[in-house]
Amino acid sequence: MEFMEIKKEGPVGIMVWKHEEQNRFTTPFLKEINEALSELVADDSVTSVVIASGLEKYFSTGLHLEWMMAQGASDPNALKEFLLLIHKNLMFFTSYPKPLVAAITGHIVAAGCIFGACMDYRYMSEDRGFIRLPEVQINIPFWPGMRAIFQSILPPRTVRNLFYTGDRFTAKQAMEMGYVDALFPADEVLSKSLELAEKLGRAKMETYAHIKRDLRRHVLRIMKEDDPKAIESFMSQMAQNR
Repeated sequence: MEFMEIKKEGPVGIMVWKHEEQNRFTTPFLKEINEALSELVADDSVTSVVIASGLEKYFSTGLHLEWMMAQGASDPNALKEFLLLIHKNLMFFTSYPKPLVAAITGHIVAAGCIFGACMDYRYMSEDRGFIRLPEVQINIPFWPGMRAIFQSILPPRTVRNLFYTGDRFTAKQAMEMGYVDALFPADEVLSKSLELAEKLGRAKMETYAHIKRDLRRHVLRIMKEDDPKAIESFMSQMAQNR
């Protein structure tokens, strides 16, 4: 893998993202994420997965906007491929048939924060990193499925404050808001995430996957039915602006 390290700790698969300086999403990075997650699904010795960052300050700051806009300017088909890959990965994270835990030891922003919301649990460093959804400040609307996943895991006040303000929230605030499940010193986040993943992985996987699909049935339906329409609308606006 070019943009990540894949390893195992007992029955737990670990993906450590190492893509440029902030783990921002591009088509090659998203393809590799999908490939790695697919391989871990197919590996019967892996019962759960932890996603971590190999960068000191960042878990992920979301879309690589400069890269994305360059794609749109030079090749609309490449931009559409990128957007469809985001959609594909969001659905994959949301319906992933094995326990999926985020070990967050740095800033988690925009699409990075959205992908985190699609995971089953989020552990975060108590002394490093913030969460933020800046889309309202940078004129990027949320897709229906993005709204739905946050509404499924967070209380309405938290969703409102995240979506309407674009503000930064500390790890402590993120836990109080419900986005983060537990806080630990930075050097313990991964080990604690592995402990949780190992515990979750003791369940019968078919049952775990069935329960997850049921809990997220509404979110997955919106992602499947409504997000492609949002992508087409965005592509049409891009075409009109060229």
